[in-house]
Amino acid sequence: MENKPQELPKELFPLLMSSMEKYHWYDSSQTHPNFIFGRLQFKKRIDPSIARKAWILALERQPLAGVEPRKINRRWHWVPEVDDEVEGTDSTTVGFNYHECESSPEPWNFEEYPSRLAISSHLEIRVGDAGEPTGNALEARGGYLSMVYFAVHHSICDGAGAILVVNEWLTIYANLEIGRSATEGLQRLETERLKVRNYLGILRWTYLKHLLKQPVALFGATKFIFRKTAELGAKDRTAGGIERLYPAIVGRWVNDDALERLSLESRQLDVTLNSIFIGRLFVTLTKYRARGGGNHRRDWIRIILPINIRDMSDRRMPAANRTTIVQLDRRQDDLASGDSFYQNLDREIRIIRAWQLDKIFIICIRLLSTFEILLRRMVKSQKSRGTVVFTNLGEPFRKRVKSRSRQADARLLEIDQFDLVGPVREGTPMNFAVARHGNRLRVSLHYDARLFSVDEAQDLLGSYIDQLQSDALISGE
Repeated sequence: MENKPQELPKELFPLLMSSMEKYHWYDSSQTHPNFIFGRLQFKKRIDPSIARKAWILALERQPLAGVEPRKINRRWHWVPEVDDEVEGTDSTTVGFNYHECESSPEPWNFEEYPSRLAISSHLEIRVGDAGEPTGNALEARGGYLSMVYFAVHHSICDGAGAILVVNEWLTIYANLEIGRSATEGLQRLETERLKVRNYLGILRWTYLKHLLKQPVALFGATKFIFRKTAELGAKDRTAGGIERLYPAIVGRWVNDDALERLSLESRQLDVTLNSIFIGRLFVTLTKYRARGGGNHRRDWIRIILPINIRDMSDRRMPAANRTTIVQLDRRQDDLASGDSFYQNLDREIRIIRAWQLDKIFIICIRLLSTFEILLRRMVKSQKSRGTVVFTNLGEPFRKRVKSRSRQADARLLEIDQFDLVGPVREGTPMNFAVARHGNRLRVSLHYDARLFSVDEAQDLLGSYIDQLQSDALISGE
C-alpha cells in the first residue's frame, strides 16, 4: 500500500503500556465506556463497499487500532489482536456496520449491538430518507441522509488522534470514489514515534524539581484536593435504559456571526478565544446552579481542560494518547469582576502552560502507576473530579485533500453537520466540546443519562449557546 507507515519493526510489539493509557483503560466501565465519539452527517448516500474498504485502509495505518492489553512479566503491554479474517463481518480488529433505514437514522443508537463498544475502534454508517428528519438530523427535505458514527477507545487515542483517523478515512474514501490512489495526499506516518509517545520533555531525574514548583505556581498544593466542587444533576436519579442512551449526545450550531463577534471580544480584552469560551461556560454553569434555588455563591465550579501535549516532532506520529489535563476553579462571586474575570482566566492558563503545569497530572499518574493498586483506587475515587469537561477542538475538518480537477472536487464528501465528544466519567457528568467549521461554531454535549434527561441536557446546551451569542461578556449578573 502506497504511503503506508514504515513497516512495523519486530521490537515495537509487545509495546509497553504507558501510565496514561493504563489510567484510561482502568477508567472504562460498562455504564461509562471510555470512548471518543464522533458523528458526521452528509447530504449524499455513502457507498458501503467503498466506506468499508477506506476504513480498513485507514486503520492499517494505525498500529494501535487493533491491539489489546496483556500482562507480560507483570507489566501491561499492547499486543496486536490475531485476526486472519480481516475482510470478515465479525472482525474484532475492524469494527464496521452498515444500515439502511426507511426514514432518518436515529442518532447515537448503539443498543442493538453493545459489543461495538467492546473493541478498540468502530465505524458504522446509517443511510435513510431525509424527508422526515428526527432529532439532530438535517433540516433539508428530500434525498438521502447519511450518518457516519465512529468510536475509538481513549486509552489508544486522544482527540487529535481520532480526528486524524477520521480525516484519513474521508480522504481515502474520496480517493477510492474517483479512482485515485487510495492514499494520495496523506502524510507518511512514523510508527517508531510510538515508542516515545509518553515522553514529556522532562528527564526522570528532574521530576522532583518539577513537582516542587507546582504548589508555588498554583498558590497552594491543596487547592484542588480539599475544595468541594459544585455538582450537576441529582445523585439519586437514574434514567431508564442507560445502555440504550449511551452515548447520550446533543449538539447545536452557534449563530453564523457569533464566532466573529467572539473573536473581536477576545482581541479587545487581549485574551485567547478559548478563554472567552471557558469564561462563558463558567457563567452558564453558575446561572444553571442558581436556578435550582439555594445559595450557591460560595460553590466552586470546576472545569477540566484536556491539554494536547503533541509538539512539532509528533506531527507524523500515528494516533495515540498524548494528553494531560488541568483544572480551573471559579465561584459565582468571581463573575462580578467583569472583564478582568476573563483576563484572570487567561492569565492562569498562560501560567499553567509557561510553567509546564499541564504536565503535573500525567506525572502524578506515572508515580501512581508504580503501584498499580494505587492507580486503580485513584480511578475509582470521587475526589477532585470536575463539574464538567471542556475541549476546544479547533477546526477538525479544515485540512482536506483536493483533487486536480473540478469534477473530482465535486465528488468529495462535504460534511453538513458533526459532533465530536470525549467520554463522560462517572462523577463528571458532562463533557462539552466546541469546534469550528469554516466561519461557523459547533457545540456538542455528551452527558450522563443517569443524571440528566435529554430535555435538561438540551436546556443547558441552549443556555451555553445563548451565552456565546450574547453581546455582553457577562450577562444577567
